[in-house]
Amino acid sequence: IWGDEVLATDVPSFGMHEAWGQYNFNKNIGLKVGRQEIMYDNKRMITDGQWIQQGRAYDAATLKMNLGSGWKLDLVGSYNQQVNNYFGTYYNLNNPKTVDIIWLNKSKVDSNYKYNATAMIMGDGYQTPDTTGVFMRYTYGINTSFDHYQWGVNFEVYGQSGKTRTINQSGNIVPDSFQTVKAFMFSINPWIQVAKNFRAGIGLDYLSGSDALRDSSEQGTTNMFNFQYGAAHRFYGKMDIFFNLPQGTRNAGLVDAYLTARYSYKKWDLNAEFHRFALENQVEDVENSTPQEPVALDKLLGYELDLIVTKDLSKDVNLNTGLGFLFPTRSLEFVKTSSFSQLGSPTVIGYWFYVMLTFKPTFFFKG
Repeated sequence: IWGDEVLATDVPSFGMHEAWGQYNFNKNIGLKVGRQEIMYDNKRMITDGQWIQQGRAYDAATLKMNLGSGWKLDLVGSYNQQVNNYFGTYYNLNNPKTVDIIWLNKSKVDSNYKYNATAMIMGDGYQTPDTTGVFMRYTYGINTSFDHYQWGVNFEVYGQSGKTRTINQSGNIVPDSFQTVKAFMFSINPWIQVAKNFRAGIGLDYLSGSDALRDSSEQGTTNMFNFQYGAAHRFYGKMDIFFNLPQGTRNAGLVDAYLTARYSYKKWDLNAEFHRFALENQVEDVENSTPQEPVALDKLLGYELDLIVTKDLSKDVNLNTGLGFLFPTRSLEFVKTSSFSQLGSPTVIGYWFYVMLTFKPTFFFKG
């Protein structure tokens, strides 16, 4: 049944990550149906999630159209069921009932430059508490990039509206509760080729959040931008501190300012990223607040330094290893604790090291 398991979970069963077929009506139009990975552009809004063990795949139908002159249009639709019912379509799993996408793209590659521009609308819906309908959230925006052989820039801006599940100040989903969402995000990251083998960049990712100190009359609305189906590991630090953003910042959003550097040497790629994380909006500092005078937490969350080395050991084997350092503040300790009563211990520097080998053997050859 399409949608009978929660997305990206380790269910003890035999699972098929992908099983789809595609019929091409002609050389420009094709229909892809079945369990498939869905990812667009830089994967910020929707990703295959290969970094986690389970990955992400969707039971969907995708109509692909090549419109000519570099234009492409994809229409994606899905509709989940929990069991094979005779009557009714009630869906009680922690999955969206439907994920639907309109993706329009224009790209061009020249000898000295390439550019890519996308407009996307994505709607995801969850079953209403009375089981009779679906509450829809809409994410819409543009993603553009321009790459010259010596410099480049990427710019994205998105908005969110509609209805979304209520997430409380502890970052937990409130059962059978929905809020109106009014949120936005933008990202800009230019880079420059400093030398033949060395590239440097700077960037800012700004994701709106809710104000925990606002008037109670506004509690039916959230301003937290949620990239629920998108990639976090690629953008917000390799230590995945903000993998689940509503929970990771207690609905207050995120401002990530960062520096990047890449050096290539004899087929080795050495990458470095330095992030400065801060809250976009206010979180109450319950340790220093009173009912009469609430106090906001300091917005600075901390810093992260990631060092990554990659190399293709052969055409079938890739090495990826990295070392991360986290320099948290008291505010990060506060928003990441499962209970406010856990506060009080001194902040410590976090370390993380990994080694990953990826094997991609070829099982079939053309004669």
